[in-house]
Amino acid sequence: MKNAATVRPYVLTNRIQPYEWGMRGKQALIPNLLGIPAEEDKPYAELWMGTHPAAPSMVTVDNKLVDLREIIEKFPVEILGRTVYEDFGANLPFLFKVLSAGQALSIQAHPNKVQAVHLHAKDPVHYPDQNHKPEIAVALDELTMLIGLPDLKELSARLTIYPDVQRFTGIALTSVNKDSCESGETIIQRFFSTLIQKSSAESRMFGGLIASLEADFNSRIGSVSDSERLFLELRKIYPATDIGLIMVLFMNLVKLKAGQAVFISAGIPHAYISGNIIECMANSDNVVRIGLTNKFKDIPALLEIIDYSKQTCQSMNPESRNGVKTYPTPVEEFYIRNIHIDQHSEKRINTDDKVQICLILSGQVDLVWNNGEVLALQKGQSVLIPAVVKTYEFRSQNGAEIYIASVN
Repeated sequence: MKNAATVRPYVLTNRIQPYEWGMRGKQALIPNLLGIPAEEDKPYAELWMGTHPAAPSMVTVDNKLVDLREIIEKFPVEILGRTVYEDFGANLPFLFKVLSAGQALSIQAHPNKVQAVHLHAKDPVHYPDQNHKPEIAVALDELTMLIGLPDLKELSARLTIYPDVQRFTGIALTSVNKDSCESGETIIQRFFSTLIQKSSAESRMFGGLIASLEADFNSRIGSVSDSERLFLELRKIYPATDIGLIMVLFMNLVKLKAGQAVFISAGIPHAYISGNIIECMANSDNVVRIGLTNKFKDIPALLEIIDYSKQTCQSMNPESRNGVKTYPTPVEEFYIRNIHIDQHSEKRINTDDKVQICLILSGQVDLVWNNGEVLALQKGQSVLIPAVVKTYEFRSQNGAEIYIASVN
């Protein structure tokens, strides 16, 4: 590539992340999406589209695969757009993903920008960048997840159901005086920090608590709640010392239908349990884990970053207009759009001088720009639309569905 005049849409070659919790076999979404055979017993967890150094996308230039980061560094304004370049430098500010959970991910939270800088400086191996990681998840089918902590009233109600957990912590929420100067947030923080720390410091006693709960749930297996059923399923995988097993009973269990979404800001504990999603986030891989994982856990860091305030965990429905569904976010780095194109139809899209990445979720389309240049795309392919392409069209003969990530 010799000059900026040659900047154009680029088909991306993306990397699959084979994390153990990913879906396997013929039903796995990612190999079906990409049209490749699923290798026996290989997990297909995430497909990354972007420039994160852990798995950057590649593009073909002069018949050679080139790191997308190199192209952006050569032509940052043309690809990213003037405003994006001024705000974020020569960096793609978001990471776009397909995530496919066959079993539960770790219970985790993400740091804010200040916390991310601190964690990276302290432990760059486990916290590989200095960026925050707000994210949005859009369900492609039914997504089951844990997200956020209960408020004081709900926490008290759950401790009435599980009095052994309250006795383990030594904190009696039901006796808190209404005139107490402690806020609900402070009480919740004291309870969860005590529970989490004692689970590690007094692991034998904590293991006994887990065994007692397991026996109770098994004795009434026909009448357990969804959270209790999930506890029993995860207990088959994780040891009795894993704090995540208790957190399953004290976090909000949420189910999203196809098309619904949830935004997760810094400090919100969460864990995807099962389902397929489109996900977009700030360009970061900073994850502070606490449970339901064999990977590195960082209890001190999580206690430092966790958000104990009353957290709304309701699903988000998109804003629909002219056949385009938009999932807005409160952050600068990204938002998502979903487009359905009918048979023998087209959809014109403006870039608004901001880079976009488009994923063809189903069908086939012709991408048309510059009054006639055409790029044929099919299911599973993704393409970067540079900001210098002011407008473009998707045309489809048989119909298609497309997800687009761009800068907010």
